[in-house]
Amino acid sequence: MNTIKKLFMSVALTATSFSLLTGCSSADKTAIQDTADKFLSIVKSGTNEDIEKYASAEVSEGEFVKTFDSEYLKQNFMDGFVSSEIDDATMERVESFCSLFSDMITDYKISEVSVDKNGVGTVIAMIDTAFPIDVIDNSEALDLIEEQAQSYYAENEEQIVAMYEEKTEEEVEAYIYNDMIIKIIDIYETLIKDASPETYAITLKLEKNSETDSYYVTGVTSYDEASESTTQAATETATTVETSPSDSSSSEESDASSSSVSE
Repeated sequence: MNTIKKLFMSVALTATSFSLLTGCSSADKTAIQDTADKFLSIVKSGTNEDIEKYASAEVSEGEFVKTFDSEYLKQNFMDGFVSSEIDDATMERVESFCSLFSDMITDYKISEVSVDKNGVGTVIAMIDTAFPIDVIDNSEALDLIEEQAQSYYAENEEQIVAMYEEKTEEEVEAYIYNDMIIKIIDIYETLIKDASPETYAITLKLEKNSETDSYYVTGVTSYDEASESTTQAATETATTVETSPSDSSSSEESDASSSSVSE
């Protein structure tokens, strides 16, 4: 009888221990997915408001977040011009164009969450964009802008000569400057309109913040980069979790692009 009791107690203790271990792992995965979801939701919004709550300073101030931060992208775009020489009509076009950055990400999906034996989480996510993330400085855009600059005077010579007869040199130069900006924006808007949607696969690294005892994102790499790097093997097989789309997401799976999104 005592032997049977000891056997049942042993089974019960084993089951309890397993339950506790599984519960901890499950809780960690839930916390990791929740943090990743909040982080990606902010990135999708085109802002960086409160992102420091869910990411380290290195990530929240890094290139990945800046890539989708509409205010940063707008300022980066504006830095190419002399703002004091831009008239009101041109500035209105600039503002309208830059508003497109806020809607760059159309959707995201968390496809996989795992935790290694050290409690470090890995999240694989897909980010869908309305247009390529390098639309501003890709070679096609830069070539078209250079072509426009080289052909501008030849295409507008008659009008420019006539303007010099009626206006001051400063007024003519201001007109040309603003007209060129409008033409550059026209090029970008056409490229965005004609662009195909893109899907980028990324890997998020999450660790526990010792001060808050909550998970936060400490690294962002493209999925391909993460796959090629040497990392410590997880103690359990990565578990596919229920897709966690943003509010506007569909249930269809997107194929990952090989394009790189660096931290």
